[in-house]
Amino acid sequence: MEKITDIFTKEFGFLQSKFIIIEENLNDLADSKKDCIYNPGVYVYHKGDDIIKVGRHLTNSRKRALEHIKANTKNEQLEMKNLTNNPDCKVTLLNVRDRDDYHWVAAVEIYMEKELNPIIRSKRH
Repeated sequence: MEKITDIFTKEFGFLQSKFIIIEENLNDLADSKKDCIYNPGVYVYHKGDDIIKVGRHLTNSRKRALEHIKANTKNEQLEMKNLTNNPDCKVTLLNVRDRDDYHWVAAVEIYMEKELNPIIRSKRH
């Protein structure tokens, strides 16, 4: 998570007070009650030093992050359904504290995907 936080802070430090950074084990994400977990934001799946997937949702980042498991988002290298029950798989959410700041989410997601170079890239690129 330190790498994710460092990259975010380097580029968006001036916005840091508008965001909350939440990290959960994938298996605990659905039941998490952490503050702002239902807010718009960017999600980053990671396992060890591997960045698996970066994405965003403009209303509820946790909900969207979990949809990748249900839909089994995949490429030639990885199927996301295989991440369940892996205690090393984590999801970091970079969520806005105030839902009205959702417009920042798109810029953060685009930058984070470029810098983190995940195994599964967004289809928008």
